[in-house]
Amino acid sequence: MLVKFKSKAAADVVMLDRHAQKALAPFGKSTANGYFAVGELDNAIGVLEATTVESRQHAATQALAQDVELHHDADGVNHFPQVQEAVDFAAHLFPLLEMMRAARRADSVVTWNI
Repeated sequence: MLVKFKSKAAADVVMLDRHAQKALAPFGKSTANGYFAVGELDNAIGVLEATTVESRQHAATQALAQDVELHHDADGVNHFPQVQEAVDFAAHLFPLLEMMRAARRADSVVTWNI
């Protein structure tokens, strides 16, 4: 499923539901629909920027953990794992962060819906 983020200050940002869930989880928000008010944007940007820094610092560890997870399941070793995701979470967050920064400059809200 896709989640579409909107703001009058920037072009729409479309994100897979699983990435949007990960981006919204620190704020207790769901992907069904919602918004960041103008007053929430400073905090949201700060939290997401910290998330991108953290994800880049632990990229090798995350890649190893994902590889182990893909190759081992309840039945033991899986020699035909699913494809590993090549794009890190920081890259998925970049367009949303740019939208939030533009919305903050324009005193605009950021909304989303499925």
